[in-house]
Amino acid sequence: MNLCASPRKNSLMDQNAVPSFNKGRRDDWKHEVNKSQCNVNLKFTYGDRFIPKRFNAENINYTLKYLETNKEKDILMADEMLVCSYWRQNSFVRAINETFGVRNSRLLQFSNLQSHLSNISRRTNQDCDWPCTPRPRPMAYPNTTHEMPRCSLIDHNLMDWSINGHMAVSLGQDVIIWHNQGETTMVFSVKRPRSLKYSPNGRYLAMGCTDSQHPVLELWKLKTAKEFLVADGKYFQKSDGSICAIEWTQDSQKIVCGTGSGLLVVLQMPTLRTLYKLRKHTDKISSIRYSPNGQYLATADVQGLIYIFHSRQYKVLIRLRSKSSSIIFDWHPWSGVELAISEKSPPSIYIFNVPRREIVAFYQRADKKIMINSINFSKITGELLVNVYRYDDQGCLSCEILVLSSFNRVVDIMGYKEGGMVFMMWSPDGTKIATAGLDESLSIWNFLHSNKVHDTKAKNRVHATERRNSLELYRLFK
Repeated sequence: MNLCASPRKNSLMDQNAVPSFNKGRRDDWKHEVNKSQCNVNLKFTYGDRFIPKRFNAENINYTLKYLETNKEKDILMADEMLVCSYWRQNSFVRAINETFGVRNSRLLQFSNLQSHLSNISRRTNQDCDWPCTPRPRPMAYPNTTHEMPRCSLIDHNLMDWSINGHMAVSLGQDVIIWHNQGETTMVFSVKRPRSLKYSPNGRYLAMGCTDSQHPVLELWKLKTAKEFLVADGKYFQKSDGSICAIEWTQDSQKIVCGTGSGLLVVLQMPTLRTLYKLRKHTDKISSIRYSPNGQYLATADVQGLIYIFHSRQYKVLIRLRSKSSSIIFDWHPWSGVELAISEKSPPSIYIFNVPRREIVAFYQRADKKIMINSINFSKITGELLVNVYRYDDQGCLSCEILVLSSFNRVVDIMGYKEGGMVFMMWSPDGTKIATAGLDESLSIWNFLHSNKVHDTKAKNRVHATERRNSLELYRLFK
């Protein structure tokens, strides 16, 4: 992370002249040859309505140099005005075309020549920091709200959402399992739960707890919508510490457990036989994530150390050291090779490309006015949800979720005017979000309408299945 050092302040510098944030934008799109073709190889024919004979094609670059560019804004200090400006700039042409029934891709279309020019310019001006298809307009709204004491004091390793519709949350000595469809709530008394995770197929719930001062992994099997059976368990050594994080493979055939001593244990299902023991971390494991394509396994501890393993041989590929001890990360759902890493304070976000072993884009603030609680990608739209804590002008604490499509684009701001909102978890289909309020409330948000899901997934599937040239260095996402 040392590649993105923040600007240093000293007494000799003007404090007002030092920027409060720093950005490293992704510039893959500048590598395209279409940029030169737009100005050199394009031939203009005179006689068209808006191309007089005095027009000189050689002066295009000279003229574009003096066009006013938008000033970079601090995305984590975004307000409603910035969000409204984003939608005016990005949805104006589309709204006019739909209103008046204009079928062409551009509002005013007079010739094939201009159509060719507009397609090239639109493709080269797309400055995306990660693959993303943002929603056409903000459409997230809370659907249901429930009372849940102490739900704001959450640990992301102690909550999960099953493919069967069960939500499991632990807020102390009890594990609460809630089923929205059946409107049932079950409370189980568990001794010192430290982590829990549903299997991707929804058949099992793995839970790390304590039995007779020994850390144990319990495997709960779902019998019916209202009945669980403790199918199996595995004891760990006292020296290993409690089981702090659990992760499943996509085929539900392996479980990875992270302990308080930094030990990683890979278990085979359903016998819970130990396959690998990885002793790379020396501190408590805070997060474990498989990449969406199942190729990599990323782990992090409480001291800010990240290891990226190969998912089959479990060999270390990359080791990253963060400046902050509080870090959160998430894999991009489409590419499977880009990891978003966040530092809580000072707030920083990095997009790390694993095969290239470099940071391709970053955002970093120089102060501690804002803290990042969590970051999560939407697996349908590719938008990045950043849960932040910040103080307003009156000094009141505000907790919001910023929806980003890039490090200079704020798509939406999710939150309440009175009281804050903390991100909890995604639904398995990626259409709903569970959030906790500072007023001890649990809300379920509809992030994306169901009729929009199939269209977005089909478009993302096209990007994933496109054949790439072996000499292609970068790739554009429309």
